Amino acid sequence: MFDNLISSVLSGTLFRKVLNNEQITLFEFNFITSVLINSNIPFDTSFASGTRKDAASLQLTIHINPSTTLVLVVSLEPGASVFAPSP
Repeated sequence: MFDNLISSVLSGTLFRKVLNNEQITLFEFNFITSVLINSNIPFDTSFASGTRKDAASLQLTIHINPSTTLVLVVSLEPGASVFAPSP
């Protein structure tokens, strides 16, 4: 049952936008966290403010089971994310 719930939540339009690495608004990110809360799916968030070199970004870690997590980095402005690995 939990697997079906995760699948249906992650297949939503907004999650596909995040998975396609498209920029989203803070309102859309708050909606994502609201969906996760209402679906009782555990998650963590981190925020990194932007610098002159890196864009402000959010990191969303969704806990699927004890050994599997899904980490999504959401850029709040154009440019490379603070959470992105360096080249």
